[in-house]
Amino acid sequence: MDMKPDLKFVGMAYVDGQELVCGECGNGFSLEVHKHGFREVSPAWISCMSCGKGEDSRVVTNGLVDAVLAGWVQRRKDADRDIITAEWRGIVMTGELYPTFDFHQAVGAAKAVHEYAAPEVKRWWRSKKKAAKAQVKEKAGAVTGAAKGKAKETADAAREKAGEAVSTAKATALTTAWTLQTGGAGPTKSVKPKRQRCTVKGCRGGMVTISTRVHSSTGKTREVKIPCGVCHRSST
Repeated sequence: MDMKPDLKFVGMAYVDGQELVCGECGNGFSLEVHKHGFREVSPAWISCMSCGKGEDSRVVTNGLVDAVLAGWVQRRKDADRDIITAEWRGIVMTGELYPTFDFHQAVGAAKAVHEYAAPEVKRWWRSKKKAAKAQVKEKAGAVTGAAKGKAKETADAAREKAGEAVSTAKATALTTAWTLQTGGAGPTKSVKPKRQRCTVKGCRGGMVTISTRVHSSTGKTREVKIPCGVCHRSST
């Protein structure tokens, strides 16, 4: 038999409405119940903390103790008090247990914590994953944008260089063709002949200004511009 009690009562316990008391001293308080043997129908061992005596119970069995332990996590709580009610094969046991925290309570507490914490943990992980994906996408976008900008600059520079190369090639081809056809003859630039100044006095731009009355309708002297007989003829 395990020295640690399976049940420890601090108040009166009742089995089918009858008080559970020590058979030696009649004490109903501070009783400990130990499972004794392996069969459910085997009597449990009742120890009295008052007189220190113990005996096999005539009303409490191992099966009834198991029923109390199984229903402990669903018991009604009043502050630190543990009020239990259990039934096994028609036998009902009630009482107040000593405040403790055993394996069965630990299982119940773990389930309660899991039910509350699991959704919070999932939400936290989802937010972390979403933030990480957004960060990766932002970095990828920045790298892609920089790569596109660099590629555009490179393409523009290549097109500019290609245009310059085409222009140079065309000029070289024309020069080569001209040299082959003419042997390089002819001036590289057209030379405009220098205009010579007329030797006639008073000639300006091929017109000579004279004072005469012959060409005046009033008979008075006036100045008249007439074409120069020298430079005007040479220009025509």
